[in-house]
Amino acid sequence: MYFNAKQIERSLQHLDELHPFFGTIFLALQEANLPEGHAIPISFIAILGAFLEKYYRPTSKYGGFYTPFKTSNKHQRWNTYQYANSLRRVAVDTFSDVTLHPNSRDWGWKKGYIDILHQEHLSETVPTLHLAIWLFRNRNWSGETTPENIIQTFFEEFHIGAEEQKLFNPTLTGNNRFPFGESLWQEQPISEETLLAIIGVPPNVQLKPKRRQPTLFDNTGLEEYGAKLQHLTMTEIGPADEFELDCATRINAITGDNALGKTFLLECAWWALTNTWASKYPAHPKKTAQKPAIAFQIGKEGQPGKTQTVPYDWKSQSWSTTKKRNILPGLSVFAQADGSFAVWDPAKIDSLAQYTDDTEAFLNISREDVWDGVIETIKDKKVVRCRGLIEDWITWQTSKSAAFDDFRAALKALSPHPQDILKPGEPTRIPELDVRLVPTIEFSYGSVPVMLCSAGIKRIVALAYILVWAWHEHVEQAQLTRTDPQRSIVLIIDEMEAHLHPFWQRAIVPAIIAVIHALSKETSTQIIIATHSPLVLASMEPVFDEDQDKLFHLRVDEDDRSVQLEEMPFVKRGRIDRWLTSDIFGLAQPRSQEAEVAIQEANAIQLEDNPAKEQVQTISDTLVRLLAQDDEYWPLWTYFAKERGVIL
Repeated sequence: MYFNAKQIERSLQHLDELHPFFGTIFLALQEANLPEGHAIPISFIAILGAFLEKYYRPTSKYGGFYTPFKTSNKHQRWNTYQYANSLRRVAVDTFSDVTLHPNSRDWGWKKGYIDILHQEHLSETVPTLHLAIWLFRNRNWSGETTPENIIQTFFEEFHIGAEEQKLFNPTLTGNNRFPFGESLWQEQPISEETLLAIIGVPPNVQLKPKRRQPTLFDNTGLEEYGAKLQHLTMTEIGPADEFELDCATRINAITGDNALGKTFLLECAWWALTNTWASKYPAHPKKTAQKPAIAFQIGKEGQPGKTQTVPYDWKSQSWSTTKKRNILPGLSVFAQADGSFAVWDPAKIDSLAQYTDDTEAFLNISREDVWDGVIETIKDKKVVRCRGLIEDWITWQTSKSAAFDDFRAALKALSPHPQDILKPGEPTRIPELDVRLVPTIEFSYGSVPVMLCSAGIKRIVALAYILVWAWHEHVEQAQLTRTDPQRSIVLIIDEMEAHLHPFWQRAIVPAIIAVIHALSKETSTQIIIATHSPLVLASMEPVFDEDQDKLFHLRVDEDDRSVQLEEMPFVKRGRIDRWLTSDIFGLAQPRSQEAEVAIQEANAIQLEDNPAKEQVQTISDTLVRLLAQDDEYWPLWTYFAKERGVIL
């Protein structure tokens, strides 16, 4: 038996004055057995996200959550997908008197937290029965279940002991009162349509028939889009016998020396997400491989995805197509090191069904096509897949479209310096190159046609264009197919720093996050980047959050010379040179290689009992030649050299 709609509606009315903390954070952390008096490492966002998905997401049509608790606007109780982040701030700020949070990962309850909650944060105890009815609304109960049984089940499942029960009303009186004589039950669980009629339809959601399922995959059981990459394992392919990548939900930065597999990891991540290879050279097993395979998990935040393992097909010399999925990624973009892009848009899976069978969601855009567009011949018909930056820019600019506003905002956000904003100028013609009008960028010294700008500016302009174009194309296609735009974007970028001045590198990661957030404030973004640049990592310092970001490093093992992929702690270094001398980049000195060797020799001679004056003089002369006059090494060396009678 299930709770009937009338009782669920009645119970919701008893929850509208309860602080959300008690129905979300408190229960989730109690369920996770958070200790009292000391802190332990937990993933707060993951725990809260999973809890919200289980109890507060009554419809799959909306990416966010419904909470029936106290709010400043009782007509709007729907929260975005980022609600777990908001609750984290509540725990840290409003309830700092009961939470221990010494660093970004460790959490605990303060001593006496129950008494503090009871005295400082509750005007009356929690209406236990009515909260349980909301949380357990889809549970099948025995027909003989009593309200007391429901309360006891609630206490057991959320580890509410005798001390914690001080916060809860275990009786059927007061705010926990129950209308005896009326039935709680109905034979079927409350339907989504009935529940939404009670609580209200989420923002921008219309109740409508389910769209025809796409043909890219075997969609038996396919429920939704919007997944991110959670885990990736590659066996007997690439530079290592096995790579394992446990992805964070937001930023994943991969570092390491050349030829250790950064691009390889990105290519395999793209394939796991989209079932396509962005490069014309798919990953290939080692000659000695016995059972090469790629295993991956894709899923929505807080929902562990199903592991899928795809073996290599030696007969066809290819990777088997993975067609059985119950979830697909949202809009995905891969910016490759050579200037090309790959775009995967689930909204287009059906749009070209009359022409092709399984590639309509995927578009590979070469470096040249970014500017001039992509026209494909499919079954003897020419299909324009992308008009290109030059034509779209001019069209957007002359029509004053919303896309141009977003594009202009993206250029501003991605500009290298507040005083050097990338600003679109008036279109012009270059007769000797083209008969078309071409876009320009305004500089302090005048306007320059975009195709004649530097490689760094063209890379940033191309990235801004593809992000804006892909999003607006996705939204327009969603409107045509009467579906909702995705609230999940995966962005993969290889060699993030390519062609970029240090000003740009030092600000690039937060800028990209800002651009995507500006396109849609409700969009959840996963970024996977490969970089060699300490400046790119420094750009992450203001935004890095261990609950949703990770840093990975590829290195060669000193013993067996195998390539290892490791997750590294992200430590704020402050100064760029300290990134250079960190384990990530491994330089002994943030100086030239010759200066590094000279300082090593200088350090070694200072350990000798009676170093020869001539040898000290030689090293000193070398240091004078290689080091700056104000180098921080001089005070140490000067004292030592003068003691040995050396002239500086």
